[in-house]
Amino acid sequence: MLKNDIFINQLKEKLSIVDIIGKKVTWDNKKTNVNNGIYWSCCPFHNEKTASFKVDQNRGLFYCFGCHEKGDTISFTMKKENIDFLTAIERLATEIGLKIPADFGSKNDNKNISKSYSKILEIQEIALLYFTNCLRDSPSSKASLFIKNRISSEKIINNFKLGYATEKNNAIYDLLLSKGYKEDMIVKSGLCAKNDRGDIYDRFRDRIIFPIFNSSNKVVGFGGRALNSSASAKYLNSPETEVFQKGKLLFNENNCQKDFKNKNLIIVEGYMDVIALSKVGLTNCVAPLGTAVTIDQINRIWRISKSPIFAFDGDNAGQKALERLTYLVLPYISAENTIQACILPNNHDPDDLISKFGNQSILELINQPKSLLQILWDNLTKNIDISTPEKRVQLENKINFILNQIKEKSLRYHYSQAFNKLKFELFGLFEKKINIMQNLNNETDTKGYTSKLKTNKKNSSPNEKTKNTLIANTDDPNKVESRLQETAIILLLINHPSFIVKFANKLNEIFFINRDVEKIFKVLIHLNSKGLFKKTEIIKELNINFGQDIYKKLYSAGPIKINPLFNEEISFEEAEIGLNDVLNRKIARQNIDQELNEARENIFKNEEETLTWRIDQANKLLNKAISGINDNNHDERNRLNDDLNSINDLIKDKIWIKKNY
Repeated sequence: MLKNDIFINQLKEKLSIVDIIGKKVTWDNKKTNVNNGIYWSCCPFHNEKTASFKVDQNRGLFYCFGCHEKGDTISFTMKKENIDFLTAIERLATEIGLKIPADFGSKNDNKNISKSYSKILEIQEIALLYFTNCLRDSPSSKASLFIKNRISSEKIINNFKLGYATEKNNAIYDLLLSKGYKEDMIVKSGLCAKNDRGDIYDRFRDRIIFPIFNSSNKVVGFGGRALNSSASAKYLNSPETEVFQKGKLLFNENNCQKDFKNKNLIIVEGYMDVIALSKVGLTNCVAPLGTAVTIDQINRIWRISKSPIFAFDGDNAGQKALERLTYLVLPYISAENTIQACILPNNHDPDDLISKFGNQSILELINQPKSLLQILWDNLTKNIDISTPEKRVQLENKINFILNQIKEKSLRYHYSQAFNKLKFELFGLFEKKINIMQNLNNETDTKGYTSKLKTNKKNSSPNEKTKNTLIANTDDPNKVESRLQETAIILLLINHPSFIVKFANKLNEIFFINRDVEKIFKVLIHLNSKGLFKKTEIIKELNINFGQDIYKKLYSAGPIKINPLFNEEISFEEAEIGLNDVLNRKIARQNIDQELNEARENIFKNEEETLTWRIDQANKLLNKAISGINDNNHDERNRLNDDLNSINDLIKDKIWIKKNY
């Protein structure tokens, strides 16, 4: 038995096909028979509603009765991950800690690998040696001068195995022919091409060569940078072959997987950018192969780093590529996997930036990346017009589209909260042009209303009990209670800044009676949007804006001092419950006041049907509010009961007015 056969059998023996496939599917408990080792699920290779995908644990095989896909653990991994045979072997072996033989897949032992695949790998190795020798043996060539000026480090040259393709048309072709490879296989390798006349020529000529390795550290293709400015393309890659798929590979991935498993990974656009970052010590760096980033590449990236940093060029094309990337990854992000990005100056790539401004310039950018949320928000609000409700709705629709792309429910919720927070600042949602509470507190309006009732000969003024309620009295206990609620809200937000995002929707509904407290609230929103989340730092900023000891002044109110919500021993959870309760009561009171205010206006206007509806609404709101009040809060419960009585008085007054009209 050949070495490859022995290793593959060992691998299959140690692998559990149920464990491997079970990570990708959900077993159908009704059809699955664990005792017999037979498992069923919906097929992962086509859409279906009933389980037709069968896994036989004892035989180590799977079969789908719907699409007829079949195979073992290795073939499942190849198809599901969209990877080649060798990569699947490497990944599965790594997963169970099985060491791969150094000569696995060699030409003398390749029964389980297609002959074509194996020969192409051999050809790539021959080409690699040829290119590196060409660079080494021509120290006076323009390739060597380029390397000296742009790279200079012998260590980096050797680490990346850089090479040079000469100007000759048939250097590689002649070399491979001399080694016994046939014409069709040479063309199939991608190193040579055939023109319309049938002549074969070397694909890479007069170019700096960047070899591309797979995760098993085998060279599978090449990238070439033109040294002649008249070349048709500055960069040229190997074509698609059995061993080389541009959308599934990353330049320098082999080194990163080996040395930087749990570190942040940096993704740049090109080969020279990877090398430039390597020169300043950022060796955990890869690049896509001249194509737009694919989801296969993203998944490879996430296997190395859970939160990679993208550093695309600062030109328009680079930023558009970043924008496309953000929408590409949205359905696949999770609590574990996301992306970051650093924004380079206009028309600069990492190599340019380092050359012009030194190493520190790129290091500072890399160390301060933007989150995916911030990248999305920047793209959404770039040159945005929010002057009209329609424009704002358009932004809302774009945000909803983004949220709908996020599959993980809890993550979608937190993104929604974060977007709400950002909208606070952008929209100025707390700068309401129409303030209902302001109408309620307007002394002129109240006096005017009262005088009209008193001078109306056919209408009598409301009775004394009604006058002493919210409806007719501007100095009622409800305003005192509202002001205390507002102060409590502010203090709780200072003590626990994370509540600003948590309760964003409810906070947006609040109308402040106390204008000074409202100003403090706006500053809190601003500080939160700037990333200030520590209580001590927030108090310091508030003192700068509103004078020393502003926190103590807020806390000094008698009812606040004795409120258990502000006991130092109170837990985070208790504070959260407390704030939720205060907000609910504040919003309930606002809604009640609004309805009662409308009812008051309708009394004067004698709008019978509207009045009936308003009073009914206020009655429902009051009953709802009373039911939500803690039994210990006698004062607020009593005030709400007084409001209910005042509603009855309103009804009586209306009837009296009708009788005397």
